Amino acid sequence: MQSRAVAFMGLLLLTTGLAACRRAEDNVTAQQQQAAVAGVLAGSCEGVRPQPDSLDGAFSVTYAHPGNRDLRLHIFQPAEDAGPAPHPAILFFFGGSWRVGEITAFQEQADAFVAAGFAAILADYRVKCRDGSNALQSLNDAEDAYEWLRHHAASLGIDPKRLILAGGSAGGHLALATALQADEGEKPAALVLFNPVVDLATPAPFYLKPLAWWISPIAMDVGALPPTLIFHGTADSKVPIASIRHFCANAQAEGRTCQVMEYEGADHSFYTSHVPDPRLGTSPHAHTLEAALALGQAVAQGSRWP
Repeated sequence: MQSRAVAFMGLLLLTTGLAACRRAEDNVTAQQQQAAVAGVLAGSCEGVRPQPDSLDGAFSVTYAHPGNRDLRLHIFQPAEDAGPAPHPAILFFFGGSWRVGEITAFQEQADAFVAAGFAAILADYRVKCRDGSNALQSLNDAEDAYEWLRHHAASLGIDPKRLILAGGSAGGHLALATALQADEGEKPAALVLFNPVVDLATPAPFYLKPLAWWISPIAMDVGALPPTLIFHGTADSKVPIASIRHFCANAQAEGRTCQVMEYEGADHSFYTSHVPDPRLGTSPHAHTLEAALALGQAVAQGSRWP
C-alpha cells in the first residue's frame, strides 16, 4: 500500500494533464517538453462544476465511492422496438486531461447509438479539479466502471460480448488502457477512440517516466487489442499524430485491427465541430459518428470490421 501511495504522489505531478503535451520532435527539447507539463499542471480549476447525479432519460447508478462522492454510470436504453434484450452497448469516457471534463461530453454520440439499438452509458470518474486525483486513479475508476457494467450486464439487458469502449483524449486513454489491461475473455468487443492519449511517458521528466509507463498504452501488450478505430487530426497540438501512428503500427504488427482515420489539418477535439467541411462533405462530428456507428453495427451483428 505504501508503494502504491508513492506512485500516486508521483503521478499527481505528472498525469493530470499530459494530453496537452507534445511528443518529442527534432526541434523540441526535453526542457521545452517539461515546461509544457508544468504549464498544464498549473491549469486553473475555476468554473469546474460538480457532475450531475442524474441525466434526463437515463437510469443512473453508483458503481464506486472512492473519496468523498459517488461515481455514477448514466445508462440510456434503446426503445422497446429495438428488439429483445440483451442489447449491444457502448460505454463512453469523457476527456479533459484527467483534470476537468463534463459527463455529457458524448451525449450526442450516445443518443445516436441508442437510436441504432444500443444501450449507451456515460461514465463519471475522478479528475483533479473535483477530487484532487491523478491519472492512475482515473484509470482505476474506468476499470471499475467497466467491471461493474460487465457484472451487471444481465440485469441491465446488455450483452457483455457486444460491449464497446469509447472515449476522447484522456477518456480515450482510459478506454484503451482499460481494454488492454482487461483479462483475456473479458476484453471489450471493440474500441472507438477520439484523439486518445497513448503516450504519457515521452513528455515526462526523467524521474517520472517509470511511473508514466505504467499507464501508457504505447508501452502495454497489444497482442490482444480488440478491433480499434481511432479518429485523429494531423495537426493535433496536444496528442501528436505520430504517437497514434506508432501505436497502431505496433498493433498491426501483432496481427490486430487498428484503423486510424486521419483528418488533414485538424487539431485536438476536431470531432466536436458541427461546421461543414467541404473536404468531408459534412461536419467532422457527423463524419466521425457515421464511421463509429458502422463499427457499432458490425459489433451488433457479429460481422467482421472493417
